[in-house]
Amino acid sequence: MSPLYLVLTVILGIIAGFVNTLAGGGSLLTLPFLVFLGLDASVANATNRVAILLQNVVATWRFKKEGVVDLKEAAWLSAPAAVGAVVGTLIAVQIDEKLLQLAIALLISVMAVLLVTRPSMWESHEEKNTPVWVKCLLFFGIGVYGGFIQAGVGFLLIWTLAGVLGKDLVRTNGLKVTIVLFYTVISLGLFMSYGMVNYGYGLALAAGNMTGAVLGTRFAVARGNRWLRYILAVVVILSAFRMLLRALC
Repeated sequence: MSPLYLVLTVILGIIAGFVNTLAGGGSLLTLPFLVFLGLDASVANATNRVAILLQNVVATWRFKKEGVVDLKEAAWLSAPAAVGAVVGTLIAVQIDEKLLQLAIALLISVMAVLLVTRPSMWESHEEKNTPVWVKCLLFFGIGVYGGFIQAGVGFLLIWTLAGVLGKDLVRTNGLKVTIVLFYTVISLGLFMSYGMVNYGYGLALAAGNMTGAVLGTRFAVARGNRWLRYILAVVVILSAFRMLLRALC
């Protein structure tokens, strides 16, 4: 990697780590960049997990230090997601990727509307009595998607944790990064066993992602739910637009 590409990789990693910690969709930036650097799409998908793993180690530690995340709750929710991640990583999903992107783009478009029209849904903390089997099914599905693609999984987690379980956005982000950390350990390990990870690019990107994660957690705790809702709304709208273009073009 040339010095210029190294610097660009770290800078992009900082942006992606910050966005991933506060909202999601950072991999929508890093995956195309890794392909631009010359990696095959499958290798880029695997290599990106190095940065995701280390980013969420830092983010989880920071949220835990601030008393935002309950590791026991996160571990419980991570169990079905981890099983799903194994399925998503090992099995070739029999669905057209464009259809999958279109469905997710429509889902997060609805999220964008609700972020603007129903602020109390995201800023208040009101635990909902969701059946255990529903939680398991939802997080299993999220794990399948996360193990398969990863890009955009943060939006699905935010939708589930805030919209379905009733968490506020600060707690949602704390749980989100911890859940992604747990299942990424398994997913990355499987990719590594198949020799699909480029460690040089992965570690360079991770240096930026970890820095972005530190900045993101500080911002989340200091600014609170309202600022998170504003940022999330912007990121969601832009990401949904990009996904719709990729799915329809």
